[in-house]
Amino acid sequence: MSILLLKLRGNPTLNRTIWPPELYIYDDLLTYRKRKWFIVREVTISYNQIAQSTLHHSLLFAHLEIVTTGTDDLIVKFLGKKTGVKAKKILDQKLYHAHSKLHPEGEFDKSKMNIYEKGLNRYRELLNRGKISKKEYEKKKKDLLKRVE
Repeated sequence: MSILLLKLRGNPTLNRTIWPPELYIYDDLLTYRKRKWFIVREVTISYNQIAQSTLHHSLLFAHLEIVTTGTDDLIVKFLGKKTGVKAKKILDQKLYHAHSKLHPEGEFDKSKMNIYEKGLNRYRELLNRGKISKKEYEKKKKDLLKRVE
């Protein structure tokens, strides 16, 4: 089962739409969702299919552009700047690990991303068992994300 690492959503006002594009970053894939009045377009891709990711940021907002090896490019506009930077760091680490599997050069089990994912799994188990509250879970999740940076 995939673990949701980060959810990105553009600003509806600045995107001039009721439903701005959404990007869900999981530990093993990306899901891009764009909705219109009667049509929902959902694209799921693995990290092996991503050629590059670009973050354009200004004073307040950021645009995340993901170029895939297929025909569709994924663009999420008017994200918060901090959220965009976090997403870019997570994507860079995931892309590095996905593309470096072809050329094994060492162990990646001790990387920051794996520590984050294992910690997130542990906290989710505690939440499901009722040992910690939802508020504590969110706080621990933010602390883990700060450690990744």
